[in-house]
Amino acid sequence: MNNIAPIVLFVYNRITHAQETIKALQSNALSIRSDLIIYSDGYKNNTDKSNILELRDYLKNIKGFKNITIVEQSKNIGLAKSIIEGVTEIVNKYGRVIVVEDDIVTSPYFLTFMNNALNYYMDNKKVWHISGWNYPLDTNNLYETFLWRMMNCWGWATWKDRWEYYEKEPQKLINLFSKYDIYKFDLDGLDGFWSQVVKNNNNTMNTWAIFWYATIFNNNGLCLNPVQSYVHNIGFDGSGTNTGLRDNYESILSNKSNIQFTDKLKENDLALYKIRQFLIKQKSPNLTFSKNINLIYANIKKLNKNEQYIIYGAGSGSILMLDLLKDNIEYIMDNNNNLNNTTYYGKNVYLPRHTTLKIIISVFGREQTTKNMLIENYNIKPNSIITFNLN
Repeated sequence: MNNIAPIVLFVYNRITHAQETIKALQSNALSIRSDLIIYSDGYKNNTDKSNILELRDYLKNIKGFKNITIVEQSKNIGLAKSIIEGVTEIVNKYGRVIVVEDDIVTSPYFLTFMNNALNYYMDNKKVWHISGWNYPLDTNNLYETFLWRMMNCWGWATWKDRWEYYEKEPQKLINLFSKYDIYKFDLDGLDGFWSQVVKNNNNTMNTWAIFWYATIFNNNGLCLNPVQSYVHNIGFDGSGTNTGLRDNYESILSNKSNIQFTDKLKENDLALYKIRQFLIKQKSPNLTFSKNINLIYANIKKLNKNEQYIIYGAGSGSILMLDLLKDNIEYIMDNNNNLNNTTYYGKNVYLPRHTTLKIIISVFGREQTTKNMLIENYNIKPNSIITFNLN
């Protein structure tokens, strides 16, 4: 491995966090061959000033990297501007970059994974972003890596010829995105991602990462994730700029030095489904979802392949059914008015209506409520509605 990417580390006033981050990076086999560039933002007040000066003294004495450069900002420019300007400067110089913040603890094989991925997908312009972190998912039926639409910024990497398209223009996105674009951007109807664009536009939030995701999304790019994380975020202790208290995103770090990179240059539907269910569960703990994807597939396989069906719910649950029943699906019903008369994975989507065909409910956790609605509002016969009741 001759083309080793530089590491860019962004710090502010958290010396304990930064020490853990740097110690973990020093334990990586490729650290001694990697340039480390540290951007230290200026202080906002006198309390922060003393912490920042102490941290800068510590940074001047670290070792374990090929070269170490410390950029000390004379005034506070904020995390978003610091990352945008710092990444742009370094990626333009080196052609590629690995980015970490001061609350990211890495596996000893993080740099190996990131550099291998940068080399593997360097000439594949479909892949825009390498993530070092993944959601703590059930990994059944997932291979070692997958591609999907969204970027994660807890230890990540990219190339100059992708990053040069980055722009932070929230009003431009608001003018450009259709309702269906917003639906897709929100991981097929989840709330929270597009709202960050809106908040940046009305100055109630100042972030950078959502616009890197929007840049990738607008260019039909894909992001690589390891199934098992190579990083752990220690910033969910209330000390971070954009993080609160949380302990449900922890993952066991991967200790694999070599893993298989996917050549399937399309979004991994199963991974998307599992991530959506994880995110929904964090927002609504009382909802019940299947913990066994194999059981879902087993139920689908029992259906009569000589019949035509309708799927209720244009979401990731329906993707599992389309994989096995595509030729047997007439169309999809969904009560989201924005999806009416659109297509979802090649199938037409309509608002709920009366039908004599059997309906398969794909909104796991809300089967009974949905079934009652179809019976009461659209005069669907109960024996025409198929639910898996995966409780």
